Amino acid sequence: MCRPNISLEVFTTSQTFIYIVFKIRLYRSGCRNMLLFRVLVVLILHMNAHCMSLNWTSRDRPNLVMLMSDAFDGRLTFSPGNKVVQLPYINYMREMGAVFLNLYTNSPICCPSRAAMWSGQFIHLTQAWNNYKCLDPNATTWMDHLAKSGYHTRSMGKLDYTSGHHSVSNRVEAWTRDVPFLLRQEGRPVTDLVGDASTKRVMTKDWNVTDAAVQWIRHTAVSLAQPFALYVGLNLPHPYRTDSLGPTAGGSTFRTSPYWLNKVSYDQVSVPKWLRAEDMHPVDYYSTFTKNCSGHFTKEEIRNIRAFYYAMCAETDSMLGEVIAALRDTGLLNRTVVLFTSDHGDLAMEHRQFYKMSMFEGSSHVPLLIMGPGVKSGFEISLPASLVDIYPTVLDLAGVPQPGGLSGHSLIPLISGVSVQSAEPHPGWVLSEYHGCNANASTYMLRIAEWKYITYADGLTIPPQLFNLSKDESELKNVASHFPDVCQDLDKLLRTIVDYPSVSQAVHSYNKQQFLEWKQSLGDSYSQVIANLRWHIDWQKDAKSYERDIEEWLLGLDGPSDL
Repeated sequence: MCRPNISLEVFTTSQTFIYIVFKIRLYRSGCRNMLLFRVLVVLILHMNAHCMSLNWTSRDRPNLVMLMSDAFDGRLTFSPGNKVVQLPYINYMREMGAVFLNLYTNSPICCPSRAAMWSGQFIHLTQAWNNYKCLDPNATTWMDHLAKSGYHTRSMGKLDYTSGHHSVSNRVEAWTRDVPFLLRQEGRPVTDLVGDASTKRVMTKDWNVTDAAVQWIRHTAVSLAQPFALYVGLNLPHPYRTDSLGPTAGGSTFRTSPYWLNKVSYDQVSVPKWLRAEDMHPVDYYSTFTKNCSGHFTKEEIRNIRAFYYAMCAETDSMLGEVIAALRDTGLLNRTVVLFTSDHGDLAMEHRQFYKMSMFEGSSHVPLLIMGPGVKSGFEISLPASLVDIYPTVLDLAGVPQPGGLSGHSLIPLISGVSVQSAEPHPGWVLSEYHGCNANASTYMLRIAEWKYITYADGLTIPPQLFNLSKDESELKNVASHFPDVCQDLDKLLRTIVDYPSVSQAVHSYNKQQFLEWKQSLGDSYSQVIANLRWHIDWQKDAKSYERDIEEWLLGLDGPSDL
């Protein structure tokens, strides 16, 4: 019997997908294992075809650079949204590569969203319920896979995907969202103009991270003998903390300088239409109230908040430009795949809200631009996709085998510009879910074709929402009652993806347990501590009543309360 000895070696450097060398030694003369020979030929042809589809040579893997911002509205990366503010480097990436027109976060809040991106798994699988409860510190990320496969890896700036961070106020607000009271949890959104027409560096912390990334590219990456993967995490355009509200205050200050404000076409800044308070969905109203947006705002205030937000996006774009320039100046750009994305967006006063924590487009629609070798230039992809797709995409770019259990799908077949057969094509739907503060029910969004279906809690006690985005871009017309069959079909599909009533119950039980443990840890100081959290202005008006509401919630049935 013929016993061939076969060894498979994978050599990886920058720019190509994979290079395979087979060494076949036949121990016995006269061996003619044609079946084995055919298998090897097919494998080689398959790998060569994949390399060709990405337009890379057969010797190198590409460098990978990802820049992830915080709270960047994805609609600004294509028309007509990009007309409101000058974003030259995002526009450059769009012209040189691919832009996703319908890319969504898997949870519209910082830590859970990033947990999904880094793990490649949906929120209900990671149990990243809020900004405090996310991934275990030793969770395996796509960057870990790259390091094991021979990449030199470097991460800097904001990561924020592991458990145990964020303020006590943020945790308590998330845990007590089922308690039937309304308390303002955020500062009122305001603007703050600093510096003058020459002040470019407003967000100093982010600029320091950008400088460090540029220096690393110029002094370390350029001399590496192996491909590298660089991750750069920014805080902008996330609103700044409102210092006047104390050290635990949320971010409700939109801060910029005249330099960046000059990049905004003020006449293009719209004042969004709002529903009347009585016409709002109950969860949306709860969000509006707890975000301190239920009061009166003048049109000038609203337009200024939006203009300042866009100016903060322009400053973010400039940081992206510094990284791209460093790659270009060192000759690395044509051997590097660059990705730009964000964890979530910002409503910027759409739907009478700022911040995120909502499935409305301003909050849930995020950017994804990819450029580099193998990526078709000027390419627009309308198929809905989400952040969990980045994990398999990055591994595909690097030629690293996909681990099991991923929720996402590689986007390579969509951006290569060449027909690529995928073993598991993208399903064309997106799942996003939210379980944190500023929303008093677990929320689930399914986006497919023109429809956005949003359901809550157990799917029964709170009415769903349905929007036709092709006819209602502003999401002001909930047509759920007009299309019950569509709701039924989409809900059925959603339940095949996640048993969301059970997930809602698990989150509710977790919230009670965590709050009770926190309360017991405080002992006699509990009343004083809880009265002086971020909601202290409202709480101290009737502290005993609010404490009583919490006690009744803790003693009640173990299920989400009705709104």
